[in-house]
Order: sequence, then structure tokens, then C-alpha cells
Amino acid sequence: MGTHIDAYVRQADGNCIKVALLNGRSRASLQALGFSAGEADTLTLPVPDDAAKAAVFIRLRDLGVAFSAGREWCPADVFEHLRDRDLLTGPYLRLAWHTPQQFTVTQE
Repeated sequence: MGTHIDAYVRQADGNCIKVALLNGRSRASLQALGFSAGEADTLTLPVPDDAAKAAVFIRLRDLGVAFSAGREWCPADVFEHLRDRDLLTGPYLRLAWHTPQQFTVTQE
């Protein structure tokens, strides 16, 4: 699928959501949600619990931010877990890496 993305959730397994920016187009929208600069090209937002995380995930999804898939407790798994618990509903963009520069985006 040739879906274009500007940012993706790279970590969400604890009490902090980290979003990696692929370019600068999403920075202002993410900062308006409360994200602040973290590591290079990464914005972070602390969340107190799963309900707050689900609320942020909904906003991220609505902005077109993808959720990274991978091993263990990846952001895509966290999204599906929150959806299974009825804390959020609907599809999301799942980003699966093939190489450091090549990925596939699907709607799940």
C-alpha cells in the first residue's frame, strides 16, 4: 500500500508515548496535543493511564499518525489491546519495517 505518513508512534508500552517525525509537517499538530521535543526527530508525551493513552491514540490516528509494528509490546499491539478493552474503536495505520529505509503501511 502506498499510504504516505509524516510520523509514527515508535513507543507506547509505558507511561510515555514517543512519536518519530519523518518530516516536519506534523510537528505543530503534535505539539498542540501536548507533545514536546525529546530525542532527535522524536516528540514525547507522558500519559497517566490506559484511558489517557487511548484518548491520545484516537487523536494521533485522526492526524494520520501510524503505529509501528514489531516484536513484543509494539505500538500497534498496544493500539489493538486498547481496542480490545473498548477504550477506543476503529481502524488505524500499521507501519511494518522491512529495512531501516523501507516499510509498508496498512490499515488495520
